[in-house]
Amino acid sequence: MRSYADQAASGGESMGEIVEGALELARPEPGLRWLDIGCGRGDLLRRVRDRWAPAALSGIDAIDWLDEDLRDDVDFRAAPAEDAGGTSPADRVLMVEVIEHLEAPWSALRTAARLVAPGGRIVVSTPNVTSLRNRLELLTRGGLTSFRSDFQPHISPALVHVTTRILSEEGLSVTPPRFAGVDVVSLTNGRVWPEFLHRRYRSLLSVSVIVCGDRPRGAEAS
Repeated sequence: MRSYADQAASGGESMGEIVEGALELARPEPGLRWLDIGCGRGDLLRRVRDRWAPAALSGIDAIDWLDEDLRDDVDFRAAPAEDAGGTSPADRVLMVEVIEHLEAPWSALRTAARLVAPGGRIVVSTPNVTSLRNRLELLTRGGLTSFRSDFQPHISPALVHVTTRILSEEGLSVTPPRFAGVDVVSLTNGRVWPEFLHRRYRSLLSVSVIVCGDRPRGAEAS
């Protein structure tokens, strides 16, 4: 799959906002160990490498298409997200626009949560299935915009309260969700919502939702 992070590198205002929002919520600082599950070509890992002097970078993806300039800096493993177990714990674990692509999203999320080191944080973003556009399409057509039958990569809708519950059950303290990426106005041929409305109604007018979980210091990663 081509992640939102990779798409953001080639343009796309909403996707760029999702990536920047995920990185901001990761609370980056020098000397951390980072793990990107579903890393794609490695755009997120490149940003971390170039801006925050990490102690270590790791990436997992089902397909080995990591960019060549990252090969010497990233400990990459070609494996499905569901098989991330066995990877060393990290201070920052990222799953940016990944779980909606997975056949077993909740077991993958549990595995990722268990890789968060004491004092560390996981950042999970996924399409906002409770957006106004998704709600309207569900009401009028019986389906979700983000999971139309002709858009085969997206197969697993994720509600915030389920993501929160999974992370909480794995011993993480979950922060309130953040919404990112301005959505398209239905029936307008691609026009997006004005910024003043998006700022006021982010939960309804955003493409993506970001959930973070923190493992307390002194707690053991599973």
